Amino acid sequence: MTKIVPDPPRSSITTLGVVTFGDYGENEKPLFRVNSGMPIEEALEHASTLLFYSKKLAMEAAMDVRGEQYAWAAHYLCEMGKAVVDDLTQAMTPSS
Repeated sequence: MTKIVPDPPRSSITTLGVVTFGDYGENEKPLFRVNSGMPIEEALEHASTLLFYSKKLAMEAAMDVRGEQYAWAAHYLCEMGKAVVDDLTQAMTPSS
């Protein structure tokens, strides 16, 4: 069967690999960095998945009297998702 509507062209935007996360220690030195070269579509899909599960865990934390482990897991997933989105935002921002 012939497809009536063609797929849109893939974007050339990729992650830059400049955003770090997972700060630790007294100096809050970053432990992780977003990898460069990830296509925007794949990076956004991954960020969406991270944030979806973070939302689920945050709800569990709110509903469970012993929800601390859920809250910390949600926190780290949010941090990862935010790093991906922040890196893509920088990639899409025109340089001055």
